[in-house]
Amino acid sequence: MFIFAKSNSIIASIPPESIPIIIVIVSIIAFTIIIERTIFFWKLKSVTIEDFRKVKEFILEKKWDEAKDYLVSCSFGPTTAILQTGIEYKRRDSKFYEDEMKSEGYRQILNMEKFLTGLGTIATIGPLLGVFGTVVGMIRSFAEGAGTKGAEVGISEALITTAMGLAVSIPAYIFYNYLVRKKEEKITEMENFSDQFLQLFRGDK
Repeated sequence: MFIFAKSNSIIASIPPESIPIIIVIVSIIAFTIIIERTIFFWKLKSVTIEDFRKVKEFILEKKWDEAKDYLVSCSFGPTTAILQTGIEYKRRDSKFYEDEMKSEGYRQILNMEKFLTGLGTIATIGPLLGVFGTVVGMIRSFAEGAGTKGAEVGISEALITTAMGLAVSIPAYIFYNYLVRKKEEKITEMENFSDQFLQLFRGDK
């Protein structure tokens, strides 16, 4: 018999509950990320066209403080942070306002991408952990022999880990795509309003 199928093999030495425990730990991490990132994006308030026009009016009148205060009062998020940066450096008459806005944009993107890679990884490895548990369980059942209690434990382990792996990966994958979509929407908003701001600062019509 193949060495991994023996009762004293490496597979037999793995406790049946070990892989389910790993999947539970991974699921806790995944759902923590989902809750944290969902709340993060839910708190963001976009800049509307009307509010942006009002801010531009303040800028054209050189009312820098009024522009910043109004922007903060009506919106909250990455776009607000970038526009505030642009207003502040333009008020100082700094020639590096464009570079500062780009730097702030990169910081905001990194902030929005926080933990998303981990969530995507969990969505990918969830089914793999389930398959691994299935393989281990089936090997264990064959090693113990048909009709024995050990065989029943192995089959139960195989089915449970498969279900647990899918239960973790499916919501993780759904929320990963949702959160990535929210991030892309915010990036599009950032780019759109930043370009208009830069045109305004350069004196373009």
